[in-house]
Amino acid sequence: MPRKLALKRLTSSDLTLFRWHFREHPAGKQKAFNLDSKVLVADLYPQLGEPAMVPVPRFPLDLYLIGPGLAPAQNLQRKILKQQKNWRLNGELIDGPEEDPDRYSVLRPGDFAIFEFFGNGVPSTAKVVLIAEGVEEDLAMHKELSQRYPEGSMWALDEAGLATIVEAAQPPSGHPLHDWSGTDVIEDAVLGGAAGVAGITRRRGGRGMSPEEFVRSRVAAEQTGVLGEELLNQYFEQQLLDGQLELYEWSSSINAVSPFDFCLNKPAGERRLVDAKSTSGDFKNVLHLSCAELLRAVAGPEPYDIYRLYEVTDTSAKLRIAEDVGGVLAGLLEVVSSLPKGVAVDSFSINPALLPFDGTVHTVVTDAEATILP
Repeated sequence: MPRKLALKRLTSSDLTLFRWHFREHPAGKQKAFNLDSKVLVADLYPQLGEPAMVPVPRFPLDLYLIGPGLAPAQNLQRKILKQQKNWRLNGELIDGPEEDPDRYSVLRPGDFAIFEFFGNGVPSTAKVVLIAEGVEEDLAMHKELSQRYPEGSMWALDEAGLATIVEAAQPPSGHPLHDWSGTDVIEDAVLGGAAGVAGITRRRGGRGMSPEEFVRSRVAAEQTGVLGEELLNQYFEQQLLDGQLELYEWSSSINAVSPFDFCLNKPAGERRLVDAKSTSGDFKNVLHLSCAELLRAVAGPEPYDIYRLYEVTDTSAKLRIAEDVGGVLAGLLEVVSSLPKGVAVDSFSINPALLPFDGTVHTVVTDAEATILP
């Protein structure tokens, strides 16, 4: 699923959400971050724009404040609410954590906050990375953001754009934004990939992942898998209407432990099995194959195809196909068979470049888009 990212330039009135600024640099009675409705509502959460059932709609928010600099996350409970026409991240004044009580005193007007919101329909969790010009580890990132966003107060971001900014700024090792632009590593880790775990450990200087972050990331990866299968189901429905299929079955929707996701019957009577591998990221992101899937791909008897769905969103995905992968994977099965008795392998992490994907890129879209394009 696409990530809900936003960038905000902090003002004096935003900073008074922090107790130190409210006391030392009062800028009115506001105790909130102002959130531009053109970003929060129009770009990220359109449901918030629907007529409210109560005069002042408010939504509890599990808030994680990260930074400035390399400071770890501070978890707080706050809320997002609408006052008149304005949306705000509101609640009690925020103090620095006990071990670092002056953490937020370094923030100044013109510093930045990068948001990632979670929640379907309405926001329920937000991670916020604070970027302060007065902190050495943030200086290059602050300069890059200032150059790219010289005017305005709040902007929607996409993952590719954020990755470009981080690449240009090159913040030091351990900076939290390395994690935000490296979701391929996180996706691999939460799906059991050893390389992903090693990558997170390296980027975060050994800090790892909190259990809450792991669960959120795992759920996001699983939702991407479901979205990919739903899009592929619509792809096959269209092929059925066009006469390219005689029949197909969405097998994993019937049997959750099926070693394939779809079974296709071609017009000439050929039967093929399809395994859908989905990612919200790039085609080259590692894909995961269970041992049960490997056994079925190699042993057959039907040809076993892998459909790689990438850049998956709520409404579309790109698709490439690797047909009859059993021959390529047979060597893996030989390795597994040679292991000592009592040792079993559950899954494999595979670079897509090792599989026979053809060069055709299909664009699969939802029924609402009304087309499936080659």
